[in-house]
Order: sequence, then structure tokens, then C-alpha cells
Amino acid sequence: MKKVVIATLLIALAAALLLFVFVKKPAKAVAESAPSVAVIGKAHAQSATAIADMSLPMPLGLKGDPDKGRIFFMGNCFTCHGVSGDGNGPRAYFITPPPRDFLLETSRQRLNRPVLFEAITNGRIGTNMPAWGKVLSSQEIANVAEFVFQNFIHPVQENKGSNNK
Repeated sequence: MKKVVIATLLIALAAALLLFVFVKKPAKAVAESAPSVAVIGKAHAQSATAIADMSLPMPLGLKGDPDKGRIFFMGNCFTCHGVSGDGNGPRAYFITPPPRDFLLETSRQRLNRPVLFEAITNGRIGTNMPAWGKVLSSQEIANVAEFVFQNFIHPVQENKGSNNK
């Protein structure tokens, strides 16, 4: 009986510790990394429209570094979204609903920088997309959003030019 009580207390303590670590965050860190309500509201309103304005800048005046974003994406996001952003990463088969395919035309019409920033920050309800805003700074989120935007959503087309022989 004593062992059952001790085991139950240890499980409760472990659960409380996990909640504290993953849910509780110092107010200063939240203030530094969380986007403003206005930014989230604009991004949400933008995502409801059919075609997003691809010229909109990153929220909070941030400039994303796609090279730094690539490092994070390839270390954390590719397992669901795939290396090429097609939603066919090694974990995708096990996820319902499936991860976002950034290469679909609907994704390319709706996911601009502010929408990506919001989705990475807050995750997506009803999906396995986590809220990275609890872990990453706003600049780190901007880096990942810029990588996804430049490589999958709005890739820069190389100038093919004329056929030089």
C-alpha cells in the first residue's frame, strides 16, 4: 500500500513539474517573444482571405534570416513538413490531419509572412503543429517563417534568360 501511495505522489509531482516547465513561462520572456494581439488579429484576418498580400513584411518590424531558419526547419520541422515542404516528412504518415503541404497552390496563395509567423508562434488548433512561441524568440520565429516563405511559398524564380550557346 505504501508503494502505491509513493508511486502516485511521484507521478503527480512529475506531472506538476512538466506543466510548470512547458506551460509556465516568466513574464519577461513572454513579453519578448509573443507577438502583439494586433499582429495576430491581422494575420488571422489575412488567412481568411483567398489570396494574401505577399508583399507584407514580417510582423514586429523583424527581418527573417532564411539561412538560420533553414537550420531550425531541417532540425525540427522537416519530420512533418518534409525536406521539400510537401508535407511528406517521415512522421507525416502518422499525423492526422496531415501536415501542411506548402507547395499546394492554396498554400502559396494564403501563407504570407505574417500568416506564417502567427502559425509558427501559436501553432494550429486541431493539428499537431506546436506553438513554437513558447520555445523560440520572435526573431527565431521570423527566421523560420522567412525560410518557409522564400523556399516553398514564394520562391524566387531564377532568370533563365536566353539560350546562350
